[in-house]
Amino acid sequence: MEISLQLIRNSSFRWFNQLIVKMLDCLSEWILAAGILTLIAYLIGTWTHSYFYKINVFHLKPVPFFGNMAPVVLGRLSFPDFINDLYKRLEGHKYGGVYEFLNPVIMIRDPELLKNVTVKDFEFFLNHRNPFSEEVEPLFGKGLFNLQGQKWKDMRSTLSPAFTSSKMKTMFTLITECGEQLGDFLKTCIKDKNMPVEGCKIEREGDMLVVEMKDLFTRYTNDVIATSAFGIGCDSLNKPKNEFYEMGRDITNFGGVRSLIFFGYLMSPRLMKLLKIRFMSNYAMNFFRSLVHGTMATREAKDIYRPDMIQLLMQAKKETLQLNGNASKPKWDDDDLTAQAVFFFFAGFDTASTLLCFASHLLATHPDVQSRLQKEIDEKLEKDGGKLTYEAVHSMKYLDMVVSEVLRLYPPAVFSDRKCIKTYTIQSDASCTIQPGQGLWIPVYAFHHDPKYFPNPEKFDPERFSDENKDNLKPYTYLPFGLGPRSCIGNRFALMEAKIALVHLLTRFNLKVVSKTPIPIQITKKGFNMTVDGGFWLGLEQRAT
Repeated sequence: MEISLQLIRNSSFRWFNQLIVKMLDCLSEWILAAGILTLIAYLIGTWTHSYFYKINVFHLKPVPFFGNMAPVVLGRLSFPDFINDLYKRLEGHKYGGVYEFLNPVIMIRDPELLKNVTVKDFEFFLNHRNPFSEEVEPLFGKGLFNLQGQKWKDMRSTLSPAFTSSKMKTMFTLITECGEQLGDFLKTCIKDKNMPVEGCKIEREGDMLVVEMKDLFTRYTNDVIATSAFGIGCDSLNKPKNEFYEMGRDITNFGGVRSLIFFGYLMSPRLMKLLKIRFMSNYAMNFFRSLVHGTMATREAKDIYRPDMIQLLMQAKKETLQLNGNASKPKWDDDDLTAQAVFFFFAGFDTASTLLCFASHLLATHPDVQSRLQKEIDEKLEKDGGKLTYEAVHSMKYLDMVVSEVLRLYPPAVFSDRKCIKTYTIQSDASCTIQPGQGLWIPVYAFHHDPKYFPNPEKFDPERFSDENKDNLKPYTYLPFGLGPRSCIGNRFALMEAKIALVHLLTRFNLKVVSKTPIPIQITKKGFNMTVDGGFWLGLEQRAT
């Protein structure tokens, strides 16, 4: 009996030992497999991260997959602060390497190099980088900003007549009507305390309105674009949920899921193309297609002429020969034309409203600047019998100084980019040769906040742009609308639009700090939009007449 028990014990022990051995073998296999997978993942996540070593360019140390993008992806820094941080970390170098996830890009830090890239040697850097595929995302991929090479040149020359001085004067009347509509709406809100403001972010505190300015100004810019580009009236203040406005909000939202999609396009545009993941919703795409095509069809059928962008696009579609008669002009299809209208809408809807929001905030927090600006506006209007004219707006020097300083402090486009299309040697203290396809970053926000170029850069000081001081600004350090041939085609339009809104607003109201006003202002860490968390809340107090 004892012998039997001993055999059982020995047998059980052997079985247990065998089980332990098998478990250890399995564990070893799992550890080995995990190690191999980790190594593979590391190699995939860093396979481009030796690029700057190979071409001998000083660069910031990347981490797997993220490159140098982790602070903005993980929400530790706002996008402007992220750009500024990279710029500062490259201190002492005229240019340096940064990894946009797995993509090596060169950040330009020197104004002279910037001049070469954007102007002097422009033919080497003709294009922006375009992550959007024309096949998957036609209304973004075919827009002027994303067009490349000869296609860009042809479309730029097609659209340029829309922004001449004569066209600006024509559109001035249309924009002024939107500005008057803005002022009238706010005045009515103050007078009629029972007036419903459903859909707009407006509250009342006694005789003062408390307004979320981003909501207010996007409705204004929406109406400006609708009338000047598409030839339609929206009245987004009195009709706050009109479809045109809702589409504008949709396509300019870079937060939430959209930011993930955008990151996806930056990391692997080929994969996003393969998966056919779109940035613009089908609903928005079909809306703009229907709007543009329908407007064109109506004008052709009824022989309607209107001096706006739609008319230019219609004319471009009809033309077949260039002026010299020797070569055919490009034949644009319907999506080519619709994409330009969407691009104009996309560029104008958010950027102009962003400029107006920061301008209003700075004027409210600097009442001395606001009073001086109101005095200039009052004097100009009195001189012209109370009527706002194109010439009057463009003669307001202090208004221009204020707007210029706002654009320095808070440029809506935090950075710009270029793509090398021909082998190019960067001439500097540490020269290097880059190949076609190499991306470059132009850190707009960082240049604007560099104390070497703008002393005490965080201070709001319109005097930087006075006649006495603006000539002292170092060239190629102030670039809110970009530089060179690929600078913003609609910069004069955007400035005129913003100035008209400020004139109509400041003529009738004082901008006031209220309890909901964010002080100090903090740029959001969510997404890429140049905005603040919680909104731009200000008080509007009617001026004494």
